[in-house]
Amino acid sequence: MTSDAPFFSAALPNDGLMDLILINGDIHRTTAIGLQLSLESGKFFDNPHVSYRKISAFRVTPHNLPGQGNISIDGERLAFQPFQAEVHRGLGLTLSKNNRLFDGDGPTGWEDA
Repeated sequence: MTSDAPFFSAALPNDGLMDLILINGDIHRTTAIGLQLSLESGKFFDNPHVSYRKISAFRVTPHNLPGQGNISIDGERLAFQPFQAEVHRGLGLTLSKNNRLFDGDGPTGWEDA
């Protein structure tokens, strides 16, 4: 990932929400590569294989052999068991390299969501 890739182009500082991107794990390899390459052009969110949502929390519950093995979250090894994440609005600080709220135009049609 490069620092100038508009991966979370619809993210807004201090909106109290997380940006969740869902892609089915059964897509073809060439489709997955095409998705990665579409980030640079800004067409990633326009792809029908990509689902984008603003959320305040999520919970993941593994169904296969819970408690056996590990899962990696942001490079940290955790036990393979249920975990959750939620936004605690106002407990962090967002710094920007410019005076704008965000650096991208956002995905097409996200204003209507």
